[in-house]
Amino acid sequence: MLDAGDTAPAFEAPMSTPENAAGKSGEFTSDEVEPFALEDALADGPVALAFFPGAFSRTCTREMCQMRDWWSDLAELPGAVYGVSADPPFPQLAFVDEYDLSFPLLSTFNNDVLRGFGVRVEEGILRGIARRSVFVLGPDRTVVYAWAADEPLTFPDLDAVAAAMESA
Repeated sequence: MLDAGDTAPAFEAPMSTPENAAGKSGEFTSDEVEPFALEDALADGPVALAFFPGAFSRTCTREMCQMRDWWSDLAELPGAVYGVSADPPFPQLAFVDEYDLSFPLLSTFNNDVLRGFGVRVEEGILRGIARRSVFVLGPDRTVVYAWAADEPLTFPDLDAVAAAMESA
């Protein structure tokens, strides 16, 4: 897993945005999936990447809804927050719509992003999913904050994420 001070890999991934998901559940096409490039996102300020195992699972739903409420309260923070999972973009769009998420989700279903950050589950029946983790990246892709869950029901300290985003 990447640590603070490491350089995160540049990557591109399919992105599911709140604007493209709104009110269209079950009716998605490729037109609703947008390209994401980390380099472009970092041009606007720090980026927080919240990796989660899977859309619509009980624990991940709880975590992403907590992040939605937290991010809505801290809209003045610099940069942006993105959820990241191995789900394809269409279920992610439905997840964003169902839970009114206020930030985009990035899909790693067909790329090496999870491996690049060192958070791909490599063993067991759910191998290939993301380990619950958060990285805050500065504009030069330097990791300024890194956290990963040791237990399945553990969530990130969102105050620490906010502090890292302010300092990045």
